[in-house]
Amino acid sequence: MPDDPAPTFHEAYICPSCHSKLAIGVGSLSCPLCGRRYPFDDGIADFMRGSYYDSFTAEQERSEEELIGLDYERSGAAARIADYYLPRIEERRRADPRETFRVLDCGCGNGLSVDLLNEAGVAAWGNDPSSLRKWQWRERKWKNRLAVAEGGSLPVADRFFDVVLASGVLEHIGVQELRSGRYEVRPLQSRDADRRRFIAELLRVTAPGGTIWLDFPNGSFPIDFWHGDRPGAARFHGRREGFLPTAGEVRRLLRDLSIPTRVHFHSPHRRLQFRQVRSRWYGSVLHFPARMLLRLMSLPPFRFVAASPLNPFLLVEVRKLRS
Repeated sequence: MPDDPAPTFHEAYICPSCHSKLAIGVGSLSCPLCGRRYPFDDGIADFMRGSYYDSFTAEQERSEEELIGLDYERSGAAARIADYYLPRIEERRRADPRETFRVLDCGCGNGLSVDLLNEAGVAAWGNDPSSLRKWQWRERKWKNRLAVAEGGSLPVADRFFDVVLASGVLEHIGVQELRSGRYEVRPLQSRDADRRRFIAELLRVTAPGGTIWLDFPNGSFPIDFWHGDRPGAARFHGRREGFLPTAGEVRRLLRDLSIPTRVHFHSPHRRLQFRQVRSRWYGSVLHFPARMLLRLMSLPPFRFVAASPLNPFLLVEVRKLRS
């Protein structure tokens, strides 16, 4: 188990509405200041007050396509942590002399990442605003470190985490997504404000000197391999679609916040494994040259390509400065 002498996460919860310390009761967490109560069942706290990202009941059957997507998600979560983020977290932890070192996977989905990180000795927690995830988390070994909560209003004290991960989350904020046969998406008028609020909240819960990792498909790249009509299906999109963020948008969002940060764009080499897209004929044809491109942009002379329209998947490191 991780060496974490700090209080349990439930004792560190705050009210996401008024940021007051919560009291732990039987079956719920309550806020003495604003009076809100949050269910607390089987180790999992629910802060969504019924306003979930999705609509799911335990009796609801999943379609074959949804089951395929969930299976891809399991293998993808394992690879995301083992092949990319865990080595970087370990490197960051070795450079930090403090006894406590905590990681948040914001938008952790099925919660497998939280199990994998804790089993590797990293004190990790996760959140997701989904009712499906709440049902899935019953299988997790570390479900007491999982909270049903949205990233723009985290029930966590300031500066609680040293590293925050947010994989495939930013693009879903401030947009309306529809799946009625074909995948459709349209930006909301509040998109930019919603995305600023999300990033500001991640920075709030990150300790000075800590790191936030954001990754998502590149809005400047003309093909989206992650949000098609079916798992692994690609779709073409224009830069004005308003869905997938670009490197310029990330820089602008950070510039608008009065929080000193330093941002770096990295090659997604080893972060992308091309599992879903390789099930399609074009994935089989393109995955080898794509791997070569990602490896090339990880070399010093070509690192600038990581923030360019040539990169299909942006991987952003945001360092919260101490000053």
